[in-house]
Amino acid sequence: MSKKGPFTIQELKALPTGSQLWGKYLVLEKNQRKTKDGRDIINLRLGDSTGEVDAVVWDNCQVNGEVEAGVLLGVLGDLGSYNNKLQVTAKRIKALQEDISSYLKKPDIDIDSLIEQFNLVMDKVKEPALRQLLEHIFTPEVRQQFYGATAAKKVHHNYPGGLLEHTMQVAHLCLQTAAAYPMLNPDLLITGALLHDIGKLDEYRTRVVTEYTVEGKLLGHIMMGVERIGAAIALIRSQNQDFPQELEWMVKHMILSHHGTTEFGSPVVPMFPEAFVLHMMDNLDAKMFVYTHKIKDTEDGDEYFSNYDNFFQQYFFKYRFTGSEPNEAD
Repeated sequence: MSKKGPFTIQELKALPTGSQLWGKYLVLEKNQRKTKDGRDIINLRLGDSTGEVDAVVWDNCQVNGEVEAGVLLGVLGDLGSYNNKLQVTAKRIKALQEDISSYLKKPDIDIDSLIEQFNLVMDKVKEPALRQLLEHIFTPEVRQQFYGATAAKKVHHNYPGGLLEHTMQVAHLCLQTAAAYPMLNPDLLITGALLHDIGKLDEYRTRVVTEYTVEGKLLGHIMMGVERIGAAIALIRSQNQDFPQELEWMVKHMILSHHGTTEFGSPVVPMFPEAFVLHMMDNLDAKMFVYTHKIKDTEDGDEYFSNYDNFFQQYFFKYRFTGSEPNEAD
């Protein structure tokens, strides 16, 4: 190897199995257990700003410091394969006291650019009641929390700023769809897009890694989002300002139905066009995130197909056709 380290996750995925490596990685998940023959084993999910990888820590590994989720580790190990997936077998690990900000995954788009987009999209809402609702919910304090929040624990946009990135993409998709179908109400669509995942501020707690809150596990972000909206509308009315009952029903319905079916967590299915469009655009952006990252993940599977994904119950075709090379005669 020309490089001795430290390796990023992206770099070590390009190394051949059997390589020795070292690097600095965040502990994203920890699962400690005993094998059938009584040996202690720790399974870790390690990550940095470039990706994630599985690691195993056997009882003969030299460990210096506490190994817990959210801790930055210095890892010396061997690169191998388990169940057709890359895996690091740790030989020495040490808990480090360093700034972890550079090891966290981030949105592909600069966060300041996303915040600017958020303000521009929110300014497009002209309907007074909907505008008041957005302003009551997105207070300066909530905005700061929202800008740094994650959109999920694992599946998509699962990093600080991911919720804002996902929300803006859904809003842009909704606006493009509204331009194609004049019957759609763009103010209602924008409001639904900006608020559809607002309950995730209550569902998750993110220090270094994302965990569910107690309320998040019990209620889920859909219900918690509707509660935030209901409280904001009650406050608007308490200030002797009008908020039409029908509009309240429609905004709440968009939040309740944005997962599409009861199978995926929505208590009701979309019953009017804006609710349906919100569901489709939310699903589109989440699924495109998955497809994009499956294509980028060269570790998973072979040249053409990913390993079978138990969560999505399918394989992913990873090959990308980028056009034929021009003939010299041309």
